Amino acid sequence: MGLHHNTLKAAVTKYGPLLSEGKTEEEIKAEIAKDEKGFDEDGVNQIYDAIANPEEEESEKAYVVISDFRDIDNFDLKYEAGQDVPESFTKERISNLLDLGLIEEK
Repeated sequence: MGLHHNTLKAAVTKYGPLLSEGKTEEEIKAEIAKDEKGFDEDGVNQIYDAIANPEEEESEKAYVVISDFRDIDNFDLKYEAGQDVPESFTKERISNLLDLGLIEEK
């Protein structure tokens, strides 16, 4: 599944400047691996990929409902486990639903 989006975002913020300082891929990955959070190899690679390829937007990712919930604006509308999250949801809404554990990235 990968790292939680907030963890990834914080790591990119922390280690992203190393790329602009001219550090190599190996040097950046070595720094990430030394992080107190103890990222495994997959986590290190995911963070580096996010640093090296920042163009991927949160809205371009696909999400799926993992726990039923009701729409915030229309309580009659129910989203059920297994259903795709509508593309119309804002980044903030997606972030809140991820934090609540109601959706996950596909």
